[in-house]
Parts: sequence; C-alpha cells; structure tokens
Amino acid sequence: MGSIKGRRGGVRSKLVEPYFQIKLGLMFIIVNLLFSVLFAGVVWWVLSDVFESLKTYFELTGGDATLTLGKLSTPLILVGVLVLAFVATTFYVAVHYTHKIYGPLVSINRFIDEMVEGRSPSKLALRDGDELQDLVLKLNILADKYKATK
Repeated sequence: MGSIKGRRGGVRSKLVEPYFQIKLGLMFIIVNLLFSVLFAGVVWWVLSDVFESLKTYFELTGGDATLTLGKLSTPLILVGVLVLAFVATTFYVAVHYTHKIYGPLVSINRFIDEMVEGRSPSKLALRDGDELQDLVLKLNILADKYKATK
C-alpha cells in the first residue's frame, strides 16, 4: 500500500473537507463540551457554597472574607484551566481521528463514482496511519478485476 504525503502542513492539512469532517466529530465534541460545562458549574457551585458556609460560620467580614474568597478562587481557576485544556484536547482528537477516517472516505467515494460511471477506477492509496486500510485493499483488488474484465 503506497502512502501519499500531505501537500500542506499544520491545522489546514488535517481538514480535508472542514464542514463534513467537523460534522462527523460534532456529536463527540458537543457531549464533551456539555459535560465540561456541567463539571465546571458543579465545582463553582460547591466552592461558592463552601465560601458562604465559612463566611457564616466564622462570621467573616471585609478583608477576612476577601482573603478566604481568594484562597477558594485558586481551585476554581485551576478547574477552569483544566476544562479549557480538556475541550482543546477533545477538539484536537476529534479533528485528528476524523481526518484519518474522512480522508479515506473521500477517496473511496470518488472510486465508487468512477465505477458507477463505467470508468476504470484509479487505484486507491492512503496515507500512513489512515484508517480503512483493509477496505481500500479489497477495493483495489476489485479495481484490478474490473480492469481485467474490460
């Protein structure tokens, strides 16, 4: 199986057809975003409740309340940073893996279109690391048989 090197580099090389590719991974991204927001909301709610309890129990006012709130804001900021890192990682993984699946699907679709139109299909070649390698191997065998019958 030959490999085709990408013509472009960077993020743009990962987006074969951005609209369709992102649509393919969109449900994965939405579920992760939803749970990230829910997690951050629960942590914020718990920390604000802890702050209100401490403020009431220790009768904190003015500077003491501000100092205590500052101590509780550090974990909240850390959770925010971790949620943002999780969302960014989720987006990267979705784009990366849909690239490995959607790219071959574009080539396979073109291959099938050629056969439907009665033309001799071109052999498929995927990049190293692409998914659907076994399917492409079988389609290439089919292309060889198709050429032999014409």
